[in-house]
Amino acid sequence: MSSEPTIPSGRTASQEKQRDDRLRSILARLTAIAAPAFCVGLVSTVLQHGVTSDVVLWEFGMFACLAMLIRAAIVGLKIHLSGDWLKFFQSNRRACIFAAIWLLGSIVLLAFGPVLPVWYESSRGAAMVAWSEMFLLLIGLAQLLKFVSSTTSRSNPAMIFVVSFLGLIIVGTLLLLLPGSVTAKADGASIVERCRIAFFTATSASCVTGLVVVPTGGPDAWWSRFGQVVIMILFQVGGLGIMSLSATFALLMGNRIAFRESAAVTEVSEASTLRDVRQLLIAIISFTLAAEAIGAVLLSTLWSDLPFGERAFYGTFHAISAFCNAGFSLTGQSFLGLGTRWQVWGVVCGLIIVGSLGFGTLRSLWTTVRISWRSAREPSSLFRHRRLREQLPLAPRLVVTTTLILLLGGAFVYGLLESVGEQGSDSIGTRVADAWFQSVTFRTAGFNTVDHGELNPSTKLFSIGLMFIGASPGSTGGGVKTIALAIIVLALVSILRGRDHVECYGRMIPDSQVRHAFVIVAMGLGVTMTSTLLLTVFEADVFSFLDILYEATSAFATVGVSTGITGELNPASQMVVAATMFLGRVGPLTLLLALAGTSQGTNQYQYPQERVSLG
Repeated sequence: MSSEPTIPSGRTASQEKQRDDRLRSILARLTAIAAPAFCVGLVSTVLQHGVTSDVVLWEFGMFACLAMLIRAAIVGLKIHLSGDWLKFFQSNRRACIFAAIWLLGSIVLLAFGPVLPVWYESSRGAAMVAWSEMFLLLIGLAQLLKFVSSTTSRSNPAMIFVVSFLGLIIVGTLLLLLPGSVTAKADGASIVERCRIAFFTATSASCVTGLVVVPTGGPDAWWSRFGQVVIMILFQVGGLGIMSLSATFALLMGNRIAFRESAAVTEVSEASTLRDVRQLLIAIISFTLAAEAIGAVLLSTLWSDLPFGERAFYGTFHAISAFCNAGFSLTGQSFLGLGTRWQVWGVVCGLIIVGSLGFGTLRSLWTTVRISWRSAREPSSLFRHRRLREQLPLAPRLVVTTTLILLLGGAFVYGLLESVGEQGSDSIGTRVADAWFQSVTFRTAGFNTVDHGELNPSTKLFSIGLMFIGASPGSTGGGVKTIALAIIVLALVSILRGRDHVECYGRMIPDSQVRHAFVIVAMGLGVTMTSTLLLTVFEADVFSFLDILYEATSAFATVGVSTGITGELNPASQMVVAATMFLGRVGPLTLLLALAGTSQGTNQYQYPQERVSLG
């Protein structure tokens, strides 16, 4: 008579089987309530901050902690029952990483208390709630990105880009409508007015424009700290693009990029292959985190008189706003009168320029510098001394050249035009700093160190041209882009020289791209003039035509500078500006591609040629 086999722990096989069966039963029950618990926890997190941002409401906070505890328990049980934890980790990497970090952080918080500044009272329970809420929001964002990627049409990648921004605007509007998103300044506003303000602000933030109808910060701030955080998240996500974040998240979690994601990123950037998409996404997240972190630390010194928590938040908010070319500010008057501070003319301008160059250009510059540095250390060879600018591809060379010309030329012309105005009496240092800052911010961001309403008419007209040009392809800025301007100028030069093709730096630009450049500029002019026409009709004789054109161009190019009329526009005009901001962000050409669908193939025939008179 044989006895029942035992396992190393001392239990019999039947006892082990009974224990595994009980664990599987518990796992099944936890799995059944995991999704409802997550939804309840996510809703409670939003209500926690939407209703009040002053104290922790434990009725809401306990649901967030419980939801994360259930998810961690499910992961732990699955690892135990899998038998091969390494194989399970490889196939469920994201869930394991999230659960492990949350669990370790929770142990540290419960054992030692809050180790970082939080917005709540300094207690273990409040820190635990904040920690759990942060992970719920991250998981919710990941699910949202996955939903956007999986539910949009595969045959039209441009539609993904358009739908993602529409969804971001809607979510942002709903969050800004929460009672905890506003201050006491909004108490007397009707629900219709609050909806209009929330929609306009969410559109401006998502489209990284910076035009506002109510103060974001300052003594008369309309938005509470929770509302300001929502706005910051909106222009961070809007600046990078939802599909870029979705594909980057898949890369970080070790998943393969879906065809829809890679096609969408290819459609709205200069990447041409799947490998380029991967490299571009890695460059996007690397440059973004590095630039914003460094900028936040440096900019926090601008508000050295504030407490540490406020100083850190101000630095982070303005660093992200500058890098994403959003132009939102918490000061109430942007950087008015601070043009000579090194944090403004140096750090803020640096972040704006880096964000406006385009991620593809930044990656090419970094790769070229790295290769040049390596080749300089190698033994002398025939090809070692090739100049740096000859190693760059054509696109980044055009971007860098055009950007330098616009920055330096813009500063010079601005200083010349304003030398006969009110700023002509300022010191030479102040005039140079203001000219440099306005030249940078006119094309991409929405900050200002001077009152744009007091600029000379000639300066306003010149700045409209800079705004219309905008930033570079693949960047966080808007406008018709520097590449389009460069191609059109090169095309005009080729025509005047009698050349059949557009040439630059020993390369020939395809005729199709030349046509696209002209189409982009023509459609940009069409959108800007249509918006200007509607604003002129709605506002009648309230504002000057130059100020209206200034506002419309700023909205289309997602710049965000204003002469101060945005908040005084009537509701119909504000909706026109919001629509213009959306068109300017997604791009007229991208919107048409999204609406038109994919091409059915090229024509297999040609009509006879016939010359027409041009003059």
